[in-house]
Amino acid sequence: MKMAYRYFSSPIILLLLPALFQLARADAPMAKPGCQDHCGNISIPYPFGTTKDCYLDESFEIVCDETVSPPRVFIRKTNMEVLNIEDGAAVVKGPIMSSNCSGRQSGTPVNLEGSPFFFSFGNLFVAVGCNIRALLTEIGPQVSGCDSTCAPYYNQTTIIYGSEIYSLCSGKHCCVARAPYRMQVFYPSLETKNESQDSSGCKLTFLADQKWVALSDINNPQAFQDWEYVPVVLAWVMDYKLWKYDPKTMSCKYFLLEHSVTLAYECSCREGNEGNPYLGCVRKVTV
Repeated sequence: MKMAYRYFSSPIILLLLPALFQLARADAPMAKPGCQDHCGNISIPYPFGTTKDCYLDESFEIVCDETVSPPRVFIRKTNMEVLNIEDGAAVVKGPIMSSNCSGRQSGTPVNLEGSPFFFSFGNLFVAVGCNIRALLTEIGPQVSGCDSTCAPYYNQTTIIYGSEIYSLCSGKHCCVARAPYRMQVFYPSLETKNESQDSSGCKLTFLADQKWVALSDINNPQAFQDWEYVPVVLAWVMDYKLWKYDPKTMSCKYFLLEHSVTLAYECSCREGNEGNPYLGCVRKVTV
C-alpha cells in the first residue's frame, strides 16, 4: 500500500487518504462499542464508562453532568472532577490547601485508598509563601516535603519536560518536591520554618502536574488567590483477572498498592501498536 501511495499522485487517490486513515483509526476504539465515548469535549476511554456495561467496575464509573454548559465530568468513586483522560492518566481538579490567606477557604484533603487510583509520579508537591515547612505525613513511615525561605537564594530547582528545561522557584517564597511514588493520600501540613522570622503571610500548598507548575508563577501567593483548584494527574491500576493480556501487543508491569491484596497491572500498547490496551492493541497503520 505504501508503494502505491508513493508513486501515484492522482487527485482522487489523495482525496481518499483522509478517509482511509480514519478507517484505520477506527480499528482501535478507546471506549467499548456502543458506549458513550465523550462527555462534552472530554474523552471517556475504557476502563471508564458512564453505564454498568461500559466501565470495568464501579471504581471507573463516570458521571457526565450535561445539565451545565460545558458538561462536567466526575469520577464517582473519588468525586473528583475530570479535566482530561488520555495516555493512561486522568487530569483532575486538585485542592489548594491554604493557611492565613484572607478571603480564602482551604481545600479538602484527598484520600484515594480503597480505589485503584493514585497520584502520578509526574506531579510536584509545591509550597508557596514565606518561611514555610510543608510536609506530606500521611504516606506511611516516610515523610516528604520542602522548606521555603523569606530571603532570596540561588539554588533554583529545575525539571526537564520533554525537550524543555524549566526553572522552578527563584529561591524565595516557594519550594517544590517530587510527589512520592504511588501516593494515595494528600493531607499536607503547613508549619512555620523559623519562629524568629515573619510568619504572618499567606501560605499555600498543593500537588499539581509538573508541566503546569513549570509554566505558573509559583513564587507569588497572590497569583493563586482566585484559583479554586490546580490540575493534578491520577494514574490507575487494574485487576489482571478482569481483562486479557496479550504479550505481543501490550507492555505491562505489576505490583501491589499499599493496603491492597490484589495483584494489579499497569499497561500500555507496545511500540508499533496503538489503541486502548484494555480493549486490545492493534498494529499501527501508516499511510
